[in-house]
Amino acid sequence: MTDRFLSGYKPGRPGLEKMLGSLESEIMEVVWLSGSEVTVRQVLDALQNNRELAYTTVMTIMGRLVEKKLLEKRKEGNAFLFKPALSRDEFTGKVVGSLIDDLLSDFSETTMSHFVRRVGEKDRSVLEKLEQALDEAKELTNDNEV
Repeated sequence: MTDRFLSGYKPGRPGLEKMLGSLESEIMEVVWLSGSEVTVRQVLDALQNNRELAYTTVMTIMGRLVEKKLLEKRKEGNAFLFKPALSRDEFTGKVVGSLIDDLLSDFSETTMSHFVRRVGEKDRSVLEKLEQALDEAKELTNDNEV
C-alpha cells in the first residue's frame, strides 16, 4: 500500500481506527467537531470525560498528526493552535479512494466482483445507482473515442 493514509491499515478496527490509532482518531474527532482552531488544552479537556490523559500525551499525538499532515498548527502567543488539514469527509474520501485503488491495482477482477456482490446483498437501490454510474462512464468513454 503506497498511500500514507493506508500505512498501518487495520481492517478489523471500527471507524477511523482502521487508519489511525485509538487516541489519534479521538483527537481528530474532537478537532473536526470543534469547527475552529483548538489548543492542546481544549482537546485534553474534551477527552477527559472518557479517559484520564496527560497533557504531554495529547500534545505528542497532536504533533504526530501534524507530521502525518492531518493537522496544521500555528503559534499564537505562547500557545499553538491546531486545525484539521482535511475535513472528515475529505480524509475518509482519500482513504477509501486509496484503498480501492490499491486493491484494484493488485486484484482488480476479485475486487470488482466482490464489491458488486456485496452492494447487491446490502441495498438494491445502491446497485441500481452503480449500474447508472457504469452506463455514464461507458458513455464518456465512447464520446472520448469518437
